[in-house]
Amino acid sequence: MEKKDLGHSTKCVHIGGRADKAYGSLVTPIYQTTTFEIPSMADFIDINVNGRKAYQYSSGSNPTQRAAEEKIAALEGGEDCLVFSGGMAAITSTISAYVKKGDEVLAQNDLYSTTNRFFNTLNEKFGVKTRFFDTTDVGVAEKLVNENTKMIYIETPTNPAMRLLDIGHAVEIAKKHDLVSILDNTFASPLNQRPLELGVDLVVESSTKYLSGHQHVVSGAVVGSTKRMQEIKGYRSLYGQSLDPFGAFLLITGMQTLALRIERANSNALALAKMLERHPKVQKVNYPGLESHPQHDLAKKQMTGFGGMLSFDVNGGVDGVIKFIDSLEIVKLATSLGGVDTILTTPYTAYSRSLPQERMDVMGITPGLIRVSVGIEDYVDLEQDFTKALGHV
Repeated sequence: MEKKDLGHSTKCVHIGGRADKAYGSLVTPIYQTTTFEIPSMADFIDINVNGRKAYQYSSGSNPTQRAAEEKIAALEGGEDCLVFSGGMAAITSTISAYVKKGDEVLAQNDLYSTTNRFFNTLNEKFGVKTRFFDTTDVGVAEKLVNENTKMIYIETPTNPAMRLLDIGHAVEIAKKHDLVSILDNTFASPLNQRPLELGVDLVVESSTKYLSGHQHVVSGAVVGSTKRMQEIKGYRSLYGQSLDPFGAFLLITGMQTLALRIERANSNALALAKMLERHPKVQKVNYPGLESHPQHDLAKKQMTGFGGMLSFDVNGGVDGVIKFIDSLEIVKLATSLGGVDTILTTPYTAYSRSLPQERMDVMGITPGLIRVSVGIEDYVDLEQDFTKALGHV
């Protein structure tokens, strides 16, 4: 049976395993070593002069790390993968591989705030300009293309407003103008959205989130063709961004339950979004699975599931947010997303020192906005917790 023909759950469990020849362990061993012995000078020459592949130093590659990469590549439907020490590590190395001084990048205007800051830094310090366009109107991006444009960088759904970008349209623009296309798939995960199958060149993930799924490892990944992975790998080493063996082990074990976690998170999120939409203390719910979402048809077209992320505006602005969050019992106030537990944050307060009001407006951040990462708890318990807390608003 071809690996590509396996179901998602089977890939989660079986792809990327490392046979333990010494003891027969079913679990991929943690190769907690910095360096590897080369048997002879003949081997050393063959590896370093002739290019034979072999493990030499763990910052370049490691068997545990490689097992994680193979599993992620299979899940995303790509030829190859590189894992990193964090999501932004994956993003910065990937972008760095394809731009130089004088080049330009197209990117949507409501990107994840740290990614946006990186593009601004590229402009200020390295002379790489980014031209931003409206997420919901990708056609505008084509008008910004010029002879210096080398890349289009997108993410969908967006954080935290849950806006969607038309992936197919972005890919058309990229192919027409010979641009490298990169998509951040963190909010959706490979089980809810298949960017490579839609023609995107490279997919980046903060694998800290859904892929690992247990809030116990910070990591990132990029997936694409083998050729592109070789182009990016040198930047991972240059920036010192390799994922350590133990982190790779935690990522592997987390991914084994990805399909089950995504199925439950999707179900819980849709039910919670519908409940919140009916509640009199809630002004607006942002979730692509709702028919009321302005891009619901696009979600049905390019997503295989609507995901576990949603956001909503509660009555009373910041005061309403405080009353709601402080009344919760099961759901916790915490940064990050994509874990087994339901957690939430309030972007307006979280970004109060780092983002100007103008930037918050572009990202859809309002004083009463609450972003929720829906976990795998029993839905009835989540509904009761949210309903009780909303009663205090």
